[in-house]
Amino acid sequence: EIFQQKLFIKFINLKGGWFLFLRFHKTMYIRRYFTGAILLLTFIGWAVFTFVTQSLTPDLDIAFTDYYIPSMPAAIAVLIPAFILLVLTLGHMIFYALIEYFRNLNRNSDFEKLEEAIRMNLKGKIIDKPQYTSSLYKDIGELFNVSKIEISPDTNLDKSNKFHDLVKAISLIKKGEVIQVDSSMGYYLKELNYWNALKQDPNIAEQILMERGFYSDELYIEAFAVLCKVNTYSTIERYMRWFSIKALFNILARIDDEENGLTLDQEDIFDLIDSVKFTRKDYLKLAKVLQNSSINPDLRLDIFKHLLEKDFENALEGYLYTMLDLEMVSEVENYINEKIDVENQTLDNIKAYTILKKEHSEINLDLDFFIR
Repeated sequence: EIFQQKLFIKFINLKGGWFLFLRFHKTMYIRRYFTGAILLLTFIGWAVFTFVTQSLTPDLDIAFTDYYIPSMPAAIAVLIPAFILLVLTLGHMIFYALIEYFRNLNRNSDFEKLEEAIRMNLKGKIIDKPQYTSSLYKDIGELFNVSKIEISPDTNLDKSNKFHDLVKAISLIKKGEVIQVDSSMGYYLKELNYWNALKQDPNIAEQILMERGFYSDELYIEAFAVLCKVNTYSTIERYMRWFSIKALFNILARIDDEENGLTLDQEDIFDLIDSVKFTRKDYLKLAKVLQNSSINPDLRLDIFKHLLEKDFENALEGYLYTMLDLEMVSEVENYINEKIDVENQTLDNIKAYTILKKEHSEINLDLDFFIR
């Protein structure tokens, strides 16, 4: 991960400067050569005309043709082969400069593809894997195609870097902070930001649920569970598709509460309970949620009697836990003796609890120590 971040930071600091240098360097090199050659030829022609001879060359017939080369100053005749050589060398230089120019276009195109791939990688967006044509970026580009960049919370880039704002936003989110994230930064980062927001402000839950179809199911399920802590039941009913056992516990914890309560009749409560699947541990957790709620004791018992009809084996311990919490020690003893014909470690612990509770009622026993 450290290697990936160092490689990433070094790459994005290039900013395409090498390509600009190469392009202008080649152009200026040809210009300097052409200017210098013209000055040199002019000087040679002047020197020959001034110091050697000012005479004219005779007419020269071109062999096997009817054409001839007219007479001209000797200084110009001397320059003709040099000028032809200049044209040929310029043509050679321009030809290979054009080849290099088109190679640089490919490199620039690959550079832009790689920049965009890095940006999409940081935003968590899935895109078609770009194809790279230049050997300079092919290997590193293919590496990024199969990699995921992870930004640590303490990652810093220079402010002049084009990825600075995006990397800074990711770092703040990884630290657990809530920042302003718009859709241009990607729904992946927006989802991470919402996870942080849910921990700080439960009122954000409904806004998340209203933005349907953009985020993972896990976020919507968690947002609905948080919604069940603070919103009215009419609001809760609008988003029941995200109902979970955690949401159920949050609703039950609020029933008949004086400050933040919900009012549900027994039939509604049973319907909610029947809509989720419990494990043995979930039944025990349900018993503890009801224990800490404002639900009256009779309804607590009725809830577990209802559950026993559906899943006796797993719900039994939660039912016995509820009875013992309500100080129904004798009733628990009778229930075990009359209706339970199997033995397990938990039942042995419950029996031990009832014996200790009857013989030493003054002792404050921890029920969670016996049933867990």
